[in-house]
Amino acid sequence: MSTKIPCHRAFFLFYHYLMAILNIDKLTYRLPNGLALYKDFSFELNSASGLLIYGPNGSGKSSLVKILLGLVRNYSGKVVILDKDIKHLSRTRMTDMRSKIGFQMEEPVIFEDMNLMQNIGVYLRLSGQKYTKSEIISTLYENGFSGLRNKRLSALSWGEMRMIEILRMMMKSPRLIICDQPFAALDDDTIEWVATKFKAMVTSGSAILATFSRPEVRDHLDWPEIDLTR
Repeated sequence: MSTKIPCHRAFFLFYHYLMAILNIDKLTYRLPNGLALYKDFSFELNSASGLLIYGPNGSGKSSLVKILLGLVRNYSGKVVILDKDIKHLSRTRMTDMRSKIGFQMEEPVIFEDMNLMQNIGVYLRLSGQKYTKSEIISTLYENGFSGLRNKRLSALSWGEMRMIEILRMMMKSPRLIICDQPFAALDDDTIEWVATKFKAMVTSGSAILATFSRPEVRDHLDWPEIDLTR
């Protein structure tokens, strides 16, 4: 027997899905020396949308990412991700939260002694994702990496490792993706590749927050932007 959802309830669920991704309200964070990186900083990020955070080194981009991932908690204000105020989550529940979203740190987080296939497989298992070997092979083939599938990641270039991180997140299909400097040290062609994948994930419904310090990124992603230098 099927259950019909009243129209008003269906609209509420649809609206809730669109709106309840990431909300920052009056975030203030100070360094040990008392310098405030943010003061009453507020913004929100909805489904199927992208947001760029710009700033030079030392402006607080990486600190913001660490706050959003629950790695830094000595802040005031509210950070709500997927309807959860993350400051009040236990370490176990915060770890579970991180498994549900996609994130990429400034330095590539990869298993260097594993080959490409093993790397993606372990990442998906740790994220609680079900997958088949053929699905990984298909993703690598479609993106021009099939010839590297048995190659150890320690032998790949910086750009190739960054691209693999993006492919892993695409296979995970998370509602929220948080990236710290995904365009750092990439050539123009690889920046375009990453930007194209980001656009595809947003079209599929993911919300993406990405920090950057290279002005040319704006030539590849026409997304709303927050400038931390202002």
